[in-house]
Amino acid sequence: MRRLFHFSAFGILILDRGPSLLAEPVSHKHESPVGGAKSKWHKQAGFTLLEILIALAVFSVVTLISYKGLESVAQTRTALDAEAKHWRDLSLVFDRIEEDVSQAVDRPWRDQGGVEQPAMRGTNKPERRGDQPLELIRLDRNRDAFHVAYRLNNSRLELLLWNALDLGPREEPQVHVLLENIRAFEVTFLDAASQWQPSWPPAGNNKVPPRGVRIKLTLADDTIVQRIYTLP
Repeated sequence: MRRLFHFSAFGILILDRGPSLLAEPVSHKHESPVGGAKSKWHKQAGFTLLEILIALAVFSVVTLISYKGLESVAQTRTALDAEAKHWRDLSLVFDRIEEDVSQAVDRPWRDQGGVEQPAMRGTNKPERRGDQPLELIRLDRNRDAFHVAYRLNNSRLELLLWNALDLGPREEPQVHVLLENIRAFEVTFLDAASQWQPSWPPAGNNKVPPRGVRIKLTLADDTIVQRIYTLP
């Protein structure tokens, strides 16, 4: 404490003042607030082992869910692509049959035994070697006639092509597989009375062409797809 003496006409006044501003600051042994906060922050920095394990578990679950989602999307896309290809191939086959039927001509031909056959014939119950569900003569781009047939062989729909109109004794067709996994291939023919016949030509009249042809395919899943074509 400092005492100040003040002289006045009334005597001496003694005034007490607080610690001198010139006094040296008292030394404190404890750490400053700033230093203490910094030390405390260093003690709290970083993750505990439990926190790391929880983070890894959450990351693993999220990764697994993402992978399953991508896998599901990929499988769905693959299935859709396969389904689209299946129906696209089926459409191309029907387009090919339509082209053959629309280009059919009424020109009899001779088989390997030299017997004359009608320009179009077919049966769903073959009784002889060489009987096909659908067999016809059509024109190519050069207006030349050639031989075409369709058959079901071991669940495969096949296209048979001969380069000539008449068949030689040992002439074999070129065989092209159009579709697989076909359960049934049925061809019926529309007669002059608008009745569907299971075979053609009708008995006793080999020169009458049908008015139309109906193609019915039974797929592996029992789905039935059919098309009707009119003859020129």
